[in-house]
Amino acid sequence: MRDFSQRICLLSALLIAAPLSAQSQESGETLEVITVTAQRRAEPLQTTPVSVTALTGDALVDRQIDGMLDVAAQVPNLRIEPVTALPNSARVFLRGVGEDQSTPTTDGAIGFYVDGVFHPRMQGAIFDFSDVERIEVLRGPQGTLYGRNTSGGAIKIITADPGDVLAGSVDLTVGSYDRRQIRGAIGGPISNSLKGSLSLLKNERDGNVENLTLNRDVNAKDTTALHGKLIWSPAESLELKLAADWSEDLADVGVGASAFSGYPADLFVTTADGDPDGYLRTRGVALTAAWSRGAYTLTSISASRDLDNYGIFDNDGEERVIQHFAFDTRQSQFTQEFTLASDWGRTQAIFGVYFFNEKMDHDTVNYLASRANPAAPVTALPDLTHQETESYAVFGQASFAATDALSFTLGARYTWDKKDFLDRYPTRGLVYAADEDWTAFTPRLAVDYKLNENLFLFASWAEGYKAGGFNRSTVAVTALTPYDEEEVSTIEVGVKAEFLDRRLRTNLTLFDNDYQDLQLSAYDPATLVSRRFNAAAVTTRGAELELNAVAARGLFAYATIGYLDARYDEFYNLVNGVLTDVSYLDLKGAPRWSYTAGFSWDMPLPVPGLLRLNGNVSHRTHMENVVANTPIVATPGLTLVDASLMWTSEDERWSATFAGKNLTDKEYIGAGLHIGGLLTVLYPADPRTWSAAVKYRF
Repeated sequence: MRDFSQRICLLSALLIAAPLSAQSQESGETLEVITVTAQRRAEPLQTTPVSVTALTGDALVDRQIDGMLDVAAQVPNLRIEPVTALPNSARVFLRGVGEDQSTPTTDGAIGFYVDGVFHPRMQGAIFDFSDVERIEVLRGPQGTLYGRNTSGGAIKIITADPGDVLAGSVDLTVGSYDRRQIRGAIGGPISNSLKGSLSLLKNERDGNVENLTLNRDVNAKDTTALHGKLIWSPAESLELKLAADWSEDLADVGVGASAFSGYPADLFVTTADGDPDGYLRTRGVALTAAWSRGAYTLTSISASRDLDNYGIFDNDGEERVIQHFAFDTRQSQFTQEFTLASDWGRTQAIFGVYFFNEKMDHDTVNYLASRANPAAPVTALPDLTHQETESYAVFGQASFAATDALSFTLGARYTWDKKDFLDRYPTRGLVYAADEDWTAFTPRLAVDYKLNENLFLFASWAEGYKAGGFNRSTVAVTALTPYDEEEVSTIEVGVKAEFLDRRLRTNLTLFDNDYQDLQLSAYDPATLVSRRFNAAAVTTRGAELELNAVAARGLFAYATIGYLDARYDEFYNLVNGVLTDVSYLDLKGAPRWSYTAGFSWDMPLPVPGLLRLNGNVSHRTHMENVVANTPIVATPGLTLVDASLMWTSEDERWSATFAGKNLTDKEYIGAGLHIGGLLTVLYPADPRTWSAAVKYRF
C-alpha cells in the first residue's frame, strides 16, 4: 500500500507539472480567480494570509461533493465521519484535533457556519447540498474573528443569492439501493428592489445492510430540505437579507455489525434487533442587515435556530439486548452579532460584539442486560439533562499596509462563557445541579509580503479556545466537577504562488499547534474516577500542499497533500489498574498522510455540446478512531477512487451525468463503538455506488 501511495503521489505531481505543455499555453485557459471571506471581508484567495481551502460551485459538481462527508477528501488534514449510530451527525477532526462525542453537552473544536450563522451541534451537521455557492475551510484556530469552539478551524458554507434575472434548475437522480433524488431551485427579481429564491431537496435511498433479525434492509436514507432567501435593497447603501431553512431527516438510526467475537465476515450483515427508526428536524431563520456609508459598513446578523432529534441505538448489533440507548434531544439557540468594518486606504479593520444563547434538553434511557445470563431482566436507567449556555464576546482585527508589498495584521477577542447544568436520574432519586463560567483572550498576529504579483508569503501566530463543560454521570463528583477550557497556540508560515500566467497554482502551509488542557475521557487522579477532563497536552506539526493547474487544453488537474505529526506531550491513564504514562498512543482522527489527486477533462470528441470526464483518487494512512487505540475499530490505510462522465448541451440548458463512488468497492468502517468486555460494533461506510442524473436549467 505504501508503494502504491507513493506512485499515486508521483503521478499527481507529474499531472500537475503538465502545464508545461505548449497546448495549454496556446489555449489561453487560466485558473479561476477565487474570492473568499475568511477575514470577514471579500478578498482574493491568493492574497489572504490564512490557510484556507475554497471549493466553488463548479468544483462541488466536478468532484462529486454532494454533502458534508465528501468535503474531507478535498481538504488536507481534514477528517469528517459520522458519529457511530448517528449518520446525520459529524465527528470532525482538523490537523489531528476535534470532537467525536455526540452528547449535546459537549462542544466541537471545529466551528460550523452557514451564511455567517454558527451551528454549535454535531446533530444535523452531515447533510446534502442543494444551493451552495462556495465552501471555505479555514485551517488552524480562528478564535479572533470566529470565536469559541474554533480551536481547530472553521467550516463556512455560503449559499447562493438570487440573481438579477429569473433563473432556476431542476435535476433528477437515480442510483444504487434504489436512490431517488430531486433538487430544484428558482430565483430572481420580484420588484425593482426585492429579489428572492427558493430551493428544494428530496433524497431517498433504501438500506444497504441486511438485517437477519428484522428480515429487512436497514440504514435507509430519507431527507427533505427547503431553503429560501429574500434580499431587499430599499436604498443603495442598505441591504436586508432574510434567509430561512427547514429540513426533516427520517433516515434510519445507524445499524452496525457486532464485532464482539471478532471482525465480522460481512460488514453489511447484522443481527441487531432494535428498531432503527430515527427522526431529525432542523429549522432556522436569519436576518442580515448591512448599511454602508463611505469607508464604513455596519452589519447585523440576527438568527434563531432549533432542532429536534430522537431515536434508539442498538449499540450491540446482536439479536438480543446487550446495550440499547434511547435519546430525545431538543435544542434552541439565538445569536446576535454586530460588526463595523472600515476601509481607510492602507488600513482595513473590523470590530464587533457577539451574543450566543442556547437551551438544550437531552433525555435518554440506557438499557442494559447481562451477557453472561440471558435470562436476567433488562434494566433501564433514564437520564434527564438540561443545559443553558450564554456567551458574550467583543473582538477586533486591523490590517495595515506598511508598503504596497508588506502588511501587518493584529486582532484579539475576549469571550465570556457561562453554563448552567442540571442532570436528573428519576429512578435513583439523583439530582445534580452546577454552573460554571470561563473567559478567554484569543489574539492573532500576522505578517504578509507580496514578493510580486504571483508570489505571496505570510506568517501568523494565533490562539484558539474551546469552552469547558460538564459530564453526565450518576457519580456525584463527576457530574458536579466541570472540565475547563481547551486552548491552542499556533504558528503558521505559508506561501501562495501562481505560475505560467495563472495556469499553475501552488499553496503551501507549515504549522505547529501547541494544545494545552486537551479534553479527553480518562482516569482523573484529582477526582479518582474516569471522566471527561483536561487530560492531556498535545503538539501537532505538519504541512499542507494544494495544487491546481491547467494541464492542457480542456484539462484541469488538482492535488492536495497533508502531512501530520500528532503527538501527546503528556497523557496519563489507567492501565490494568495502574496510572501509566500513555503518551505513546496515537491521537484519534490523525492519519500521518492524506492526499487527493484528480482531474476534469473536456473530451475533444465530435459530439454536440460538451463531454467532461472527472476522476479523483484519495488516500489516507492508518487512523485511530478511539483514544485507547483499539485495533478493531481503527481504520487501516485506505484508497478510494471516484469518477463521473457529464454531458452538457450547447446552450447549457441540459446536462446528464453518470457517476460512481468507491469504484474499487473497498469495504471499510465509517465508525466504530467499543466498550471493553461489553460490546464492539462496526458501522460500514458505503460500498461501490453509481448514480445517473439529468438536469435542466432555465
